Amino acid sequence: MFKTLLADQWDLLSPAVQQHYGIKDGEEISMQGELAVKHGRFIKLLMPLIRLTGALVPVEGEKFNVTVENKRMGNSFYWHRRFKKGNKVYEFKSKMQQFNNDIVEFVGLGIGIRMGLKVIDGGLVYEDKGYVLKLGSILIPVPLRLLIGKSFIEEFTSKDSPHDLEMRFVVKHPWFGFGFSYMGYFNFTK
Repeated sequence: MFKTLLADQWDLLSPAVQQHYGIKDGEEISMQGELAVKHGRFIKLLMPLIRLTGALVPVEGEKFNVTVENKRMGNSFYWHRRFKKGNKVYEFKSKMQQFNNDIVEFVGLGIGIRMGLKVIDGGLVYEDKGYVLKLGSILIPVPLRLLIGKSFIEEFTSKDSPHDLEMRFVVKHPWFGFGFSYMGYFNFTK
């Protein structure tokens, strides 16, 4: 799915990013890492609503131990993330599907974020194209960006890092500023 969408850009990805997104139908891959999660004031106010969708990690903190399991089934890419801090575990599940030349990552209630893909310096960058609601096979644009803001997501391999992958996910609102982020690293475990 990702290889098809990226076409000629696929070969520009670092080997680790290719390993992550190049899994075949029925294959799984697992990663273990550490992330920092931060919430802006505005997102803290919206968090009760956001929790209903199962979208963002509901608590903030440094050094979350994170396990990510990805599985590809047909043209869907399933994510199961577990954020562990002390004795608490926070799970975040989503599903990515291709729609035309974009990827849509769906969370609860049929809400998804539509994203374009591009390669920069060997890393995969997701370009936020807005939020959608899935009704059957139809995607209906919804103006959640006015409420939540715009996302910036990238996954890359650093030459100076002992880790397989590093990633950044940041949400900023045009009026309210910083909203949410998680950033850190992963190593492949399977």
